[in-house]
Amino acid sequence: MIPQELSINSIEQVYKNIKSFINVTPLIKANNLIDQQFNTNLYFKFECFQKSGSFKARGAVNNIISSKKKDLQDGITAVSAGNHAIAAAYISNIFNLKNKIFLYESANPYRVNICKKYGANILFTNATNAFDKVIKAEKEGYKFIHPFDGLYTLQGSATLGLEIANQIKNLNTTINNVIISVGGGGLISGIGSALKQIFPNVNIVGVEPNGAKGMTNSLKDNSPLSKVEIDSIADSLCAPLHMPYSFDVARKVIDQMINIHDQDMIDSMLFAFKNLKLFLEPACVAGFAALKKMSPLKLRNQNTLILLCGSNIDYQSWNQIVKKNQ
Repeated sequence: MIPQELSINSIEQVYKNIKSFINVTPLIKANNLIDQQFNTNLYFKFECFQKSGSFKARGAVNNIISSKKKDLQDGITAVSAGNHAIAAAYISNIFNLKNKIFLYESANPYRVNICKKYGANILFTNATNAFDKVIKAEKEGYKFIHPFDGLYTLQGSATLGLEIANQIKNLNTTINNVIISVGGGGLISGIGSALKQIFPNVNIVGVEPNGAKGMTNSLKDNSPLSKVEIDSIADSLCAPLHMPYSFDVARKVIDQMINIHDQDMIDSMLFAFKNLKLFLEPACVAGFAALKKMSPLKLRNQNTLILLCGSNIDYQSWNQIVKKNQ
């Protein structure tokens, strides 16, 4: 059962509250040639055009406007491989908040520079020590904005599910399958909680790299893993652990998990460039790779949506990933 705080009425109120701080991103039907390649009626949700470059802005904004002023007076802290750090820097900028943003040492320089442009106070760390650093910052008075767990973060992600449902209804159609990249699990939990209430029979499909199968293994164990072995080019999907709240929602809404190789994502990056004319990061295109592994017979005559969850990558980095692995 979906928690009451993620009911449609609750999500609708959150959506109203955050809407002035975010973009309503496009949802577009693919052309017939792409449909034929995947044997399904394909739709794209371009959340890569969101403010801060990814869906993370939704949860970050909701965390701030749902907090008491006294809890924010010393500033906020966040930890990320990049996209959530940018979202945290974005909200720090628009709400004029002090911050401590912990970025992985492996973070793409392009993402680091975006954070700096928003005025972020960046401190570098790694996946092993990152959350310990945040705990210390919390003790100093900084409010932690979690990248993928907690009520306000999931409510933010859930507004994306609500937005998708509204746009699908405006097209006078329904949706059968939604394919979502999975890192920590906050995105799929939020979107799934909204869509399952509006389209009860929708098939929620999660995608993880073979080198970061935290949600896949957590679902097998029926318990969130406190440590995940990570090794993938999709750093946005390399959450080092999973959390009880988001996992509890995730296991209620996820119907299927698909694991893919890094090379699958590289092939999908090239596909997205050739067909959508966009330079997208590995995590963003994971849905294309997953779709290739799904049964064509089950997809035939169905409506399938791929969530392009965000993409903070520059051409040089994109080209380096693609060339290195060709």
